[in-house]
Amino acid sequence: MSSSAAAALPEQDGIDVFETAKLRPRYWFLVFLLMTQGLFEFFDFYIIGFLVSVIGPEWNLTFGEVSIVLLSAGVGQLVGALPFAWFADRYGRKPALICGIVLYSLAAGCAAFVPDGNWQLFAVLRFLVGVGYGGTQITLLIEIAPTRWRTMIASASGLIAPGGVLMASLLVSNYLPVIGWRGLALLGFFPLVIAFALYFLVPESVRWLVSQGRAEEAHNILAKYVDLPKDQIPLPRVPKEVRRARVRDIALYPGRFLLIVVTSSGLGIAGFGVALWGPTVLTMLLQIDPAQAAAYFVFVSIAGIVGRAIWTITPQFIGRWRSALICLFGTAVTISAAGLLHPYFVFGVPVFLLCLMCGSLFYDGGASNTSPYGTELFPVRLAGLGGGIVQMVSGFGKLIGPIILALIAGSGNLLSPQATEAAITPGFLTLASFAVIGFLATLMLRYETHGVRMVTDEEDFISGKVNAKPPPLR
Repeated sequence: MSSSAAAALPEQDGIDVFETAKLRPRYWFLVFLLMTQGLFEFFDFYIIGFLVSVIGPEWNLTFGEVSIVLLSAGVGQLVGALPFAWFADRYGRKPALICGIVLYSLAAGCAAFVPDGNWQLFAVLRFLVGVGYGGTQITLLIEIAPTRWRTMIASASGLIAPGGVLMASLLVSNYLPVIGWRGLALLGFFPLVIAFALYFLVPESVRWLVSQGRAEEAHNILAKYVDLPKDQIPLPRVPKEVRRARVRDIALYPGRFLLIVVTSSGLGIAGFGVALWGPTVLTMLLQIDPAQAAAYFVFVSIAGIVGRAIWTITPQFIGRWRSALICLFGTAVTISAAGLLHPYFVFGVPVFLLCLMCGSLFYDGGASNTSPYGTELFPVRLAGLGGGIVQMVSGFGKLIGPIILALIAGSGNLLSPQATEAAITPGFLTLASFAVIGFLATLMLRYETHGVRMVTDEEDFISGKVNAKPPPLR
């Protein structure tokens, strides 16, 4: 939009100008900075497995003790997701994000100083790491994006995050023998640098400020983003009534709440169950050791990255709702096929592995689409809680998926499960059933967010201005 056009439309809302105007390079730097913190979440989540593989034998830990250490972060994320989401809705996206990063960084780095054998303290620190994860939602990244770019920008954060896995792999393979597990644990402090940069360089969410009636602050921030003189950017329109966020207000939008629960659980329960049991099944089918099975699973991981790229771009053209529907359907079909066709081979390659590679395109890749969906479905006043619900459901998926398979297989060992061939078909069909349920529910709950401006005034919901429905399926 030119300066003259902006001046000719004084009735425009400041957010309207932001939606269409050229953005300064500073804006894109802030987007990049917000995305990078996701790298370190994945880095920490992946590297803990290597740390425990070292301290387990050194400290003579039992299976139960190792289980507690490894699962502590997941439990912490469940505990922290909703309180941090409420905090973000009540006091701002920026303080919640920075507090989350500082908490998980301090807890991860302090693990380097745990005395030998004190696995209880190590587990407590891992629990705090998980609580900190609850504050690192991408709500701020989503809300600072213009509607025309929001779908792509929000999904792209999931695309670059697996780079943290690559960093962890390279550091472990090259430096674990040199600096030991404590040296690697010290790297947990590094995200504090990101938190420091975010504090000084990244402003608060303009949309959240507007939803709180703080138009002047939002106006000042818009002037830094938009390549227009400040006097040509009108004040944003604030809601007639400013209401504080309350967790129970999510109940005002039951359809949207149910949609994000079924999409996230449908992909999450299936995906995390396959991630834990897939290598074990492959080890049994091919009669190979776990290291060889892990090498095969590199291809599944690569397929997941390709899937994230696909579902970063595709929703920009067909929308989030259709993308979620396709991912749930694809997950159900591929995981069912893995369970039914596991005894067969094609040119010496297990059909089971091929099915998981195809499935990873949907249940792993689809996370790029569903993770931002929860935030976008709700008005800005409750968007943090929407993102928190996604994190909670994902956390439950990490626990429920493996537990279901363990119960079907009759195994009490969730982290190193002993699968039997008789359990493969019913186990994987059970995982697929969650995707089927998610598919059917999503088919009925038709809410689209792509191309729909995030709501700062909930009167727009009441009037039906943003209750966007996707076009009928043909």
